Amino acid sequence: KNDLGIHTHMISDAFIPLVKEGVITNKFKNFMTDRAVATFCMGSRVAYDYIDNNIQFYFGTADWVNTPGIIGKNDNFISISSALEVDLTGQVCSDSVGRQFFSGTGDQANFIRGATLSKGGFSIIALPATAKNGTVSRIVANLSAGAGVATLRADVNFVVTEFGIAQLKGKSISQRVIELCQIAHPDFRGRLVEDAKKNHYIFPDQLPPRAEDLIFIEGYKSRIKLRSGKTMSVRPLLPSDEIAYRNFFYSLHKETVVRRFFHAVTIFSRKMAQEHWSNMDYRQNISLIGLVQNRGNKEIVAIGTYAKMDESWAEVAFVVREDFQNQGIGSYIFKELEKVARTNGFKGFFAATLPENGSMIGLCKKSFPKVKIDEGEEEVEIWMPFASE
Repeated sequence: KNDLGIHTHMISDAFIPLVKEGVITNKFKNFMTDRAVATFCMGSRVAYDYIDNNIQFYFGTADWVNTPGIIGKNDNFISISSALEVDLTGQVCSDSVGRQFFSGTGDQANFIRGATLSKGGFSIIALPATAKNGTVSRIVANLSAGAGVATLRADVNFVVTEFGIAQLKGKSISQRVIELCQIAHPDFRGRLVEDAKKNHYIFPDQLPPRAEDLIFIEGYKSRIKLRSGKTMSVRPLLPSDEIAYRNFFYSLHKETVVRRFFHAVTIFSRKMAQEHWSNMDYRQNISLIGLVQNRGNKEIVAIGTYAKMDESWAEVAFVVREDFQNQGIGSYIFKELEKVARTNGFKGFFAATLPENGSMIGLCKKSFPKVKIDEGEEEVEIWMPFASE
């Protein structure tokens, strides 16, 4: 990133190289343009000498700089702060482990609420997933006895660890549990789910996220500008998508469901949704979802899936919501699935569809020049070998 702007409690040595290299310029700030705003500097003589009489820096009193209303005047403001523990409901402890204090809460709550007031702003809590050489999880079922809540669950937008991103804003307790379990260290995910069941945060039949590091699926994410002008983000389906996934199914017309499943399906249960993602290893079996912003939330408008048949072939299927069809979504997700499949050693796709599903057949012909189609009375089989790279 370049041309970042700064409004912070403290300036440290880490900022200076970023200013010198043009990463921090402050020129696009709509409030206090061209100036980094802070209350004080703490660092080395190098930092003090650089900042002294430098008009790129403005220092104000804490009761002004750290006021949420002042912070919120910065459009697109992102608050980034750390934590010692985050519980499965989203409560944040940043100053102690149990009754042992390591710091004060500082300005964390002010800047998080300032980000909420900012047009286009949001907050991030960033922390390592574990402590004590991997023996203790920082994502916990309950905060340690005696720990204080520095930031309320209602204020937290995103929590980030080295294992991913949990989006908490607007989510129920059960959704928050799964979001946070997904970014916990794999060794602790199963235990966290069991503890959440004991707390009655989630259903007794809830399956835990996969107990492996899935950070590699970050490479499967992409974005596309649709013909309607909207932006669609594409990423792998996750356990935390259960409600959105089921809502997507119920939003489809009956005819679309029949073309996808070959028969009328009227109920898409929690069990069905969980079975779908629990079978995915994101290599041999994967689903990519297309998400579009609808007011404050993103909703699923398309799903593409492939599943291993043998070492060379994977069976593929996808469905696009009716009001988003004819915008190039099917073609795009097809190509993204092909990229993932190639990465994992597959040589081609197979699809089975109904004879009347002309859009699917046409898309397969368009996407794969060497397509082979076997037409039957009740089913059409389509073999799509990948082109040589």
